[in-house]
Formats: sequence, structure tokens, C-alpha cells
Amino acid sequence: MRLYTHLALPTSSLRLLLPRLGIILTLLPFLLLTAFNQPFFDDFRNAYWMREHGTWGVQLWLFQTWTGRFTTTFIMTVLNPVAYGWLGGVKVVAAAAFIAQWASLAHLLRALGHTALRGACSWGRALWAAGLLLALFCNAAPSPFSFLYWFCGIVAYQLPLMGLLNFTALALRAGWGPLSSQWRNAGLACLPLVLALTGNELTLVQAVPVLALLGFALPRIARPKLLLWLGIGAAATALAAAAPGNWARVAAMAPPSDPYHAYRWLVLGPRAAYSMVLFMSKPLIILSALAAGAAGLWTGRQQSVNGQAVGLLSRRQWAAVLGAFGTLNFIGFLLFRHLVVGPPLPRAQNEILLMLLLSTAGLGWLVGQQLLRSSSANKARQLPLQLPLILLFIGLFSAGHVPEAWRELATSAAPFNYQMQARFATLRAAHRAGTPQITLPPLRLSYGRVLAPLRQFNSDIEFDIDLTPGCAGNINGVMERYFEVPDVCCDANAALNEE
Repeated sequence: MRLYTHLALPTSSLRLLLPRLGIILTLLPFLLLTAFNQPFFDDFRNAYWMREHGTWGVQLWLFQTWTGRFTTTFIMTVLNPVAYGWLGGVKVVAAAAFIAQWASLAHLLRALGHTALRGACSWGRALWAAGLLLALFCNAAPSPFSFLYWFCGIVAYQLPLMGLLNFTALALRAGWGPLSSQWRNAGLACLPLVLALTGNELTLVQAVPVLALLGFALPRIARPKLLLWLGIGAAATALAAAAPGNWARVAAMAPPSDPYHAYRWLVLGPRAAYSMVLFMSKPLIILSALAAGAAGLWTGRQQSVNGQAVGLLSRRQWAAVLGAFGTLNFIGFLLFRHLVVGPPLPRAQNEILLMLLLSTAGLGWLVGQQLLRSSSANKARQLPLQLPLILLFIGLFSAGHVPEAWRELATSAAPFNYQMQARFATLRAAHRAGTPQITLPPLRLSYGRVLAPLRQFNSDIEFDIDLTPGCAGNINGVMERYFEVPDVCCDANAALNEE
């Protein structure tokens, strides 16, 4: 699926290099910013919880008091580098997750091209296609910090989504791949499926239309494999849903005092639709979705013109595809309107956006393949579309997070890294000296948006990562418990120990 050929430029080396260079320059600042990443809030909390309750005790404690996400809970605690004093480990995790997300998207695209669509799709083509989608996402993500750089955000949202993407890819190979490897792929698919279903409730509900579409489309001979996935998935989901902590968290997130709590079922659909309309009304999001759809449409059209079209879908098959597409992109809003009686949290909107871009590109590709078939003599009619499509991508990448990421990389990333390292060193020294109170200065940065979101620069960020002025505040308290300092305060006049 050559989404990167959406520019439809001549096949000279230079013309092929330009869109690839654009993708690299778009993604590069987000990847480079991981080298300056720092742990945040829940990264520290999960670390000292494990220190207090023990490796397995913390799993049971969280299962009973807060969450049934037993797969991601294990990773947030036992595999949390902060739990072992390696604060710089979050840099490695963020960079590795960024690359793994890119590879997971490419794995799905390549598997889709090689199996169900019966076309040729090299790893190179799949990687550039996935890179384009990832670039659109990074540029328009509602809360990039909580998806790309916050360790617990990566574990809670990126990893389950990777699980769903890789499960789908392996399921496609189990259904349409070589007979000799079908059952092996079916068995391997169980692992990412469990991660997707038990790692995050949003990914769990997103998996429902994916499984339904697979159940509709898989060859009859592959039905036993589907039953295997459904059985294992149902058992894992039941275990997660039975967690007492889940019900405690639901009660905390949707308190009965909310005016819509008593009759939220009656207004669930309309309010979920309203949330989706508000989400899609954001210019950067709707234009990014249109760009993804246009890229897919262009690719499908080009392949159809070049004789690489797949067989036509029936009306029943089109109904299944459109039903799965609509459900996949609506079900997250439905979930949050029920759980929190409000719109999806900004950190969850990140995942919703990435799924929207991927599914819209896929739907656009199908439309280009199926509904815009023509002979190669009509190639010339496509040329006038090149310039508007190029301008759309240039405009998007100029107005979104890409220039912000480059600006932060050039002006604030290194000072942020230095100041946070000095802050941690001061806290460690205060612990060793038994100091009862330590007062630290706030972060002094010229800009903070993507890696270091600060309210002094933005009013719409989800998290302010800095300490709270004074001696109270959630982040102050987390620093106290992790570094074992009785009282951590923040004052603009305080000096930072630079030793």
C-alpha cells in the first residue's frame, strides 16, 4: 500500500526522495526530543508503590483498589525503570516505543497488502506509508506529551494499541497467509490480543469492531482460529472486568453528583455524537483526517490505474466495512460518555485520532480501488490534483506540532533536561542529609509545549509537569514520597543546586 506515492510525482530518484525527506523531517524532532525526556507523576507513583507493596503485592493492591489493567499495570511497576532508580530509562522507553509504533503500523499495512488484498507490499513501502500516518498523527495529536513521552501514558495507550495493530496483522496472516504458518500466526496473535483487551478500556472497545469484521471476512476454514481468539480474549476480559478496582475507579470518575449520572444511558448516544462532532470540528484534526483519506484514495486510484486493483466488494461487504469503520471511530466517545459522563480525556483522544487516521486512509484506499476504476488513458486527469494535495500536507505540517517540536528542540529541550537533572540531584542530596524541607525553583524555559508542557505557555494542556508553587500539590507530594524528603516546596526565588 504505497501511501507515500500520494504525491504522484514522476518516478525519478529525486521525486521519490522528496516525500520521504518530508516524512523524516516531520518525525525527526519528535524522536530527538525523547533524548531529553524525564519521568513524570505516575512514573514515580508506580515506582514507590512497588517499593512499598513489593513486586507482586502491588499487582494485587492495584487490582483491588484502582484498575483491572493487569498487563499494563505489571509493565508500569515491574518494568518501570524509575522503580530501580534509572530515571533516564524513560528516554530509552519513549524512543523505543516511537519506533515500535511506526513498525506496528507498517506490519499491519504490509500484512493487509499481502493477505486479504492479495497485492505486493514491501517492507519499504509499508514503512513509508506508516511514516506518513505517524507524521500526521504527531502533528495533530491533542496531547502529544501524554502519548509520546510520559512513560505511563506510553504503557497505557501506545502498548495496547500496538497490541491491537499486531494482533490484526497476525490474524490476517492466520486467515489468508501460507497454510504452513497459519496456526503459528494464530497462536502468536493471542499475545497481543490479550495486551489490547486488558491493557486499556479504550483499546478493548476498539477491538470489538475489529474482531467483528474479522469474523465476517475470514475464510470459513479459519473460523476455529477466530474461536480461539474469542475464547482467550473473553477469559482475559472477564478477569480484568472482575477487578474490584475497576468499579472503584468508575465510581471516582463518574460520581453520582454529576447531573447527568442518573439518566446517562438515555442520553448516551446523542452526547457521544456531540463529543465526536466537537472532536472532528477542530481544524487540524479534520484536515489531517482528510489528508489521510486523500492519501489512501490517491494510492488506491494509482494502483487501480496501473492494473493492481483487487476484486470488487459486494454491497454486503461494503456494509460490513463501513459499519466497522463507523463503530471503530465512534465507540471511544460512547465509552467515555458512559464512564466519565464527559468527553474522552485528551490523552485518550490521541489514540482515537491515530485510529481515525489509519482507518480513514484504509477506507480511502478502498474507495480509490473500488469506485474510481478507469483505464490508464485517464492518468492525465489526475495531474491537477497533485498541487492541492502537496499544499494540504505542507499547510498541515506548518500549522501543527511539527514547528513546535523543532522550536522546543532548539530552545528548551536541553535546558529542561539540565534543570530536571539538577532538581533530582538536589532531592537526592536532601534525602541523604535528612533535610526536613527543600524549596526548589520552577522550570525556567523559553518554550514548553510538546515535551515539557507548561501552563505559562499554554492554557489547553492536559498536564502541567512542573511543581506547584508553595508546599502543597500533587506533584510536590509525589516528589516527597519517591525521594523520601518530608516536604518539597516550590518558589520562584529559590536557587537550584547545580552541583
